[in-house]
Amino acid sequence: MHAKRVVSAVALTALIAGSSLSAGCKSSAEASVTEESVEAAPVALEEPLTEEHDGGSVAWEIAPDGAVRALVKAPDGKPIDKDVSGTLTWRGPNGEEKVPLALDAKTGLLVAAGPKLEADLTEVQYNVVVAGKPWNGTLHVPAGGTRVIVEGARKAEKRPIPAGKTGPNGGIIQVVGDDTIEVVADKASGQVRVYVLDANLKPIPVGDRKIKLGFVGSSSEVVVLTPGPGGLYCVGTVAAKVNPVKLTVVVAHPTHADVVLVGYRPGVHVVVGPAAPALNVIVATTWSVGVKVNAAPGVVVVHDDDDDDDDGRAVHIHVHGKHKHKHKHKHHHHPHHRH
Repeated sequence: MHAKRVVSAVALTALIAGSSLSAGCKSSAEASVTEESVEAAPVALEEPLTEEHDGGSVAWEIAPDGAVRALVKAPDGKPIDKDVSGTLTWRGPNGEEKVPLALDAKTGLLVAAGPKLEADLTEVQYNVVVAGKPWNGTLHVPAGGTRVIVEGARKAEKRPIPAGKTGPNGGIIQVVGDDTIEVVADKASGQVRVYVLDANLKPIPVGDRKIKLGFVGSSSEVVVLTPGPGGLYCVGTVAAKVNPVKLTVVVAHPTHADVVLVGYRPGVHVVVGPAAPALNVIVATTWSVGVKVNAAPGVVVVHDDDDDDDDGRAVHIHVHGKHKHKHKHKHHHHPHHRH
């Protein structure tokens, strides 16, 4: 997702462990560590989701039961365990709830007890104050916690998308679980669509998938998508018509849900704030905003609503009882089809 690559908390722990083993080969005087210093050493989080700010980074671990642990580090990678505090704002189906972040002197971690993660995506806004300076950000956390995002990224890494490759509609391509999707939004209307793609990156029916998006940009929001005409995509509207810096996607199947943070790879910090690069989701499209229904009963006319093979034609879907027939007509044959 971001060009800047940094050492993860897991890798850092391995380096520290390695140096400790080396120390074991030296004299006992060099290798000895007091019990007090061991207790004060910060605990490394196993699989955190780390966000990088101008003044350092925050590694987040949010569990399904709402328990939060966060490790704050300086730009040089050293833990910050003094003069640091914070507040979380939990925005879920039951409204907003503010939860304080307190420093645990034993572990060097910020800890909090938030409400249980019940929604497909819960928006958690944070305000971490380090030596009087605020670090703000927003996390969209699935019901399984931040660990699910890391697992989703690990699975997506096994099927990499070619660099610079865009979807058939000019949007971003992302692997989500066993699916490959395209996310694209219209620059003028803010209409956002998610297409499910086959191995040749061509749209296939969405089927029984239910899709939600977590946008983080100039503002943050969760967008619930609904099936589009013909079932070839899911559609919704994003309020802020600007490219997001973070995009979380949930693709829910009847038996399970897959979650990804678009472009994220394990071991890479997510850059937030003014330095964060935007994801090119908002593009100029040729979509008609809505579906137009003819005066004739049982005839729905969808303008430019299929994929790139429409070639400027309107699609007629004639409904006769239980049967549905689909054919295309050129615009100059039917003047009343003009936009």
